[in-house]
Amino acid sequence: MFKNITVAFITRSVRTKPFMVGMAMAQKFNGNLTVIECVLKKTPKFVLFETKDDKKAAKKQKLAGEKTLKEFEAKAKGANISVKTILALTESIPDWIHDYVKEHRTDLLIIDHPHLSDFEESYYDDIIKSISHEVAVPLLLLRS
Repeated sequence: MFKNITVAFITRSVRTKPFMVGMAMAQKFNGNLTVIECVLKKTPKFVLFETKDDKKAAKKQKLAGEKTLKEFEAKAKGANISVKTILALTESIPDWIHDYVKEHRTDLLIIDHPHLSDFEESYYDDIIKSISHEVAVPLLLLRS
């Protein structure tokens, strides 16, 4: 039923529950698991080019995301699940996810949706609404 399962992390807070559900689904349906860490790329200080500080900040974002992804990859391989990890440093999370799901023929998309402050909640709700309107595959939102 679900052969290509994608777990996308759009927030920094909840990671374990969506990953574990994705792993269980991949195991049950003998499918492939893709774990995507979506990180909003900070806009450069100057519009036309990136400064050294901008490049350092992007590098820090990449390192933090890669560390988490390596941990998840090790867990999935330990459970004998085919896993692929991707770090998406992007300016638009909904557009990036939509393009990925469309290009890679994802069967199920799992997204984290934690309880956050009011400001963060409305911001991430907008991202999730955009994703749900654009993506034409089943979407599983996991609330923590």
